[in-house]
Order: sequence, then C-alpha cells, then structure tokens
Amino acid sequence: MRSKRPIIRQCKNLAKQHVDNPDEPAAPDGASGFAEWAQIAFILLHAELDKDFRETEAWFNDSRAIREEL
Repeated sequence: MRSKRPIIRQCKNLAKQHVDNPDEPAAPDGASGFAEWAQIAFILLHAELDKDFRETEAWFNDSRAIREEL
C-alpha cells in the first residue's frame, strides 16, 4: 500500500495557503474543534480518498500518519 503522507502534506500545505492564521495549531489548546486550515485539509483529504464519510472518518481515527502530519 502506498504511503498517504505526501497527499496529507499536500492537503495541509494547500489549506494553509487559504486561511488568515496558517500558524495556528491544528487543535488549539482550550479551544473547541480544529483550526480552520485543519478543517480544510480534512475536507480535501476526504475528497482525495474518494470514500464515503464513514470510511473516511474511520481512516482519520485510525491513521497515525494523519496525526503526525497535522
């Protein structure tokens, strides 16, 4: 199976180009939810994986690569 790290990194970099605060941590301390760039990266990854929402969510939850990259 091919590594997903390059596509994760590409989605993250693309998302950071289109937000006001690209240096915000993916999951800011004391805040609810994720940074805007992280939300965009997740949407891009969902589209790239071309899976239904439940499969994508399961992959996000089980993926060490996504946790390390974001």
